[in-house]
Amino acid sequence: MNSYNAFALLMGLFSLQACTNPTSQQVGGKSDTDKATDTLSQVVVDSSTVDQPSIADPKKGQILLVRSYRVWEKQDPTAVLNKDWYDLYEENGKYYLEKVDYEIKDGYDECAGVPTRSIESRRNSLLFLKLEGLQAGALENLKVTHSEIWPQESVEYAYKNQKVTLRGSGTIKSTEVQTDDKGHEKLFHEVTNYKLRYLSNKENKEKTLFHIDQYDDVFMSTLFVGDIDRDGVLDFIFSNPRHYEEEAMLLFLSNHGNALTFEADAQFDC
Repeated sequence: MNSYNAFALLMGLFSLQACTNPTSQQVGGKSDTDKATDTLSQVVVDSSTVDQPSIADPKKGQILLVRSYRVWEKQDPTAVLNKDWYDLYEENGKYYLEKVDYEIKDGYDECAGVPTRSIESRRNSLLFLKLEGLQAGALENLKVTHSEIWPQESVEYAYKNQKVTLRGSGTIKSTEVQTDDKGHEKLFHEVTNYKLRYLSNKENKEKTLFHIDQYDDVFMSTLFVGDIDRDGVLDFIFSNPRHYEEEAMLLFLSNHGNALTFEADAQFDC
């Protein structure tokens, strides 16, 4: 082999290696570098300004969904109820706290093949709560102006010289048009890596209220905005199931400057 042919063969090998080892792989029309940039642009927040409220220890309080529960191996979720619990309920557009007024009914879940215990409130109850310092009576509340807070959306609430902004972030994987029970059409998004953030004009830190890796055919919604603990600062209740066969709620309580979150959930899958 003469020197010219040897040089040509060497250059060919270098060209082949360059073609089979690209610096970034194309996946679904976007390079890995592009995808990383998209994700960072949606979720990065200065860590020095983010605080995560604590999930409350049951000793500090509990919340309970007003619904039917499956009883597995004699574990009855309704057994915690007693006269010390409060009922957060709605009447003519206003919200109140009163001691619970309910009955428990036994039943059977044909799907799961287990007995059930159902809480039936005598009011239009949103949630049962057992928290220190609650007071019976009417609650100050604001109208929920924007229930679902999708990624890149935000909503602001003003209350007693306080302005609170709730801001969603995450990745929208797909979008479809859905029709509700009243025949109204609306957009629904499949969302992953979702965070709901809270920022008050009276604080220097932005709080991440919750982080959900993936919603499965469901999404969060705001159910209540008002002052449950009567400290002059807004509290929030969110519906926040991860899966379409789950009911879940999250209470964010301002708690006189020591914010806490309380969670309750129940599955009804077969």
